[in-house]
Amino acid sequence: MTIAVDPLWLIAWLLGFVRAGAWLAIVPPFSNRRVIPAPALVGVAGALALLAAPRIPPGAVPTDTAGLIGAVVLQAFTGLVLGLPVLMLLSAFASAGGMVDLFGGINLPPSLDPLSQNQTPLLGQLYEQVALALLFVSGGELLIVHGFEASFGTQGLTLTSTARLAALFTGDLATCFVAGLEMAAPIILVLFATQVVLALLAKAAPQMNVWMLGFPLQVLLSLALVGVGITVLPGYLNNIVGRVLQDMGALLGA
Repeated sequence: MTIAVDPLWLIAWLLGFVRAGAWLAIVPPFSNRRVIPAPALVGVAGALALLAAPRIPPGAVPTDTAGLIGAVVLQAFTGLVLGLPVLMLLSAFASAGGMVDLFGGINLPPSLDPLSQNQTPLLGQLYEQVALALLFVSGGELLIVHGFEASFGTQGLTLTSTARLAALFTGDLATCFVAGLEMAAPIILVLFATQVVLALLAKAAPQMNVWMLGFPLQVLLSLALVGVGITVLPGYLNNIVGRVLQDMGALLGA
């Protein structure tokens, strides 16, 4: 039995596989080899390439060796560029948790984040993992994957789009810090007010060891406020997913 394979389709699948592999290598949680093993990552990249191959026009498929090498490099670069906005914007949740952790005094024992393999504060890990759980539960990952697949039907990276990379990534980085600060600011203000009240109490009653009582009180208050403040994560996640899709379209001129 012989199986006929169209060479142009096979090359298109290869280009899609390279772009999908580079994209998944930087997008959480697929970027972590301890969470997603390499064979699973290759399988997901191959499945995305199967969906993407029909979107690549035959005229964009190179038939010579030099053109194929250049196309592979371009697809790998495109995948990394499309994955950077997802990585930066989703980092806003870990940033918000880290700020609350810092001001709440819970970050004394640093721990290893299983997703990023970095020493992330405890509340930073909590915010990050809750955001990823909400992303998959709400179907947001399907929207991101759809935006990635739609990138194969665009003109791709050009000199005009590469000129926008610095401005777009700078804006995403600013959005990451602003969103993290907005999520953490109410809790930080309450904790700051608690510190002021404890300072006034220590001034009014010097004989009391207020700070020994204030530390566990601040930690308990931090945990209680996090339980209330974490309810804002779905709204911010919705905005971030929309921003990711907007960035993908802006990068490739969609």
